[in-house]
Amino acid sequence: MRIAIDARALLPQTTGIGTYTRSIAAALARSDGISVGMFSPRKLPDGRGRGPWTVHEDSHPFGMLWAQTTLSSRARGWGADAILSALTIGPTAAADPPFVSVVHDLTAWTHPHWHAPRTVVGFVPLWERTVERASRFVCVSEATARDLVGHFPETRPRVRVAPNGLDPGFSPALPGGSEAERTRRQHARGERYVLYLGTLEPRKNVETLVLACERLWSRRRSRPDLVLAGGVGWKSAGLLRRIARSPYRDKIHLVGYASRDVAAELYRGAEAFVYPSLAEGFGLPPLEAMACGAPVVVSTAAALVEVCGDAALYAPARDAAELARQIERALEDPETRQRLREAGPARAGRFTWEASARVTLTALEEAAAEGPR
Repeated sequence: MRIAIDARALLPQTTGIGTYTRSIAAALARSDGISVGMFSPRKLPDGRGRGPWTVHEDSHPFGMLWAQTTLSSRARGWGADAILSALTIGPTAAADPPFVSVVHDLTAWTHPHWHAPRTVVGFVPLWERTVERASRFVCVSEATARDLVGHFPETRPRVRVAPNGLDPGFSPALPGGSEAERTRRQHARGERYVLYLGTLEPRKNVETLVLACERLWSRRRSRPDLVLAGGVGWKSAGLLRRIARSPYRDKIHLVGYASRDVAAELYRGAEAFVYPSLAEGFGLPPLEAMACGAPVVVSTAAALVEVCGDAALYAPARDAAELARQIERALEDPETRQRLREAGPARAGRFTWEASARVTLTALEEAAAEGPR
């Protein structure tokens, strides 16, 4: 079987969907009898196109337009049996070969104010066509599947759930502590730190985390600093102004985008990892943090509860006081810290890209057998 994958998520700095695209492609390519082709509107940055697949690059300036006008014909010319639309929106203008839509979350539909206008303008009309034309939907969590079926009941027979997996590069620190000390020197001026890792954007609710940490520092300034790792996203100006005005500005470190290797170092060096997102389709950073042995505190968003289970502490997303209380537990309650450090890697180990690929491959085979809608 030949599977064409929409690889547009590999063009910018790799975030969650980029990680998904590379990881699921590699897992599918390891399956018996499967050939994978990565299709992109433009040349992929050095290194991102390397893998157990063929690469098919065009010179098209507009990725969404390319996906609607060119992707299907390019995949058909390669002999693809089906297309995996890793960025959710499928080639609805000509769904031949048939396509499977990967649904990470529906926030562009349900909460458009969290996204840049260009994202919403491109997503909404094409999403409605994707709902009609997709042969199958692969949702990255049960929570996302419930959202999809709740808003679009007609999709129910076509929905499959394939949770994201864990990159084996994320694992607990080796005994000795030298890596943690080096990471603290590099990113937090040598101080112990609480970590957030993800794009700085409204949906991630980082301002509430800043407020929670300020509450903790107001009672004891010597508590760990806050490291915010991630690229600056849409509507982040307010957050940056809030940080600049903080009376604890010296304890907040903005370290920018973190590559996979740097992210693993940050997780291992953190006293705790906190992810107070308003909504998630899955939540890869908490999974990675658990795998690295960091005590994890997350919001009560349904997908995060599904992923983290009993290996994390929880607080309502907008409740800064409760978030501060849970961070304090993760930092200062020895029994809680030890339990989370032990439970995290065990919980994270349940999520594999091989398991995700098996469900995804079945959805692709079903799509190929049925043909275009």
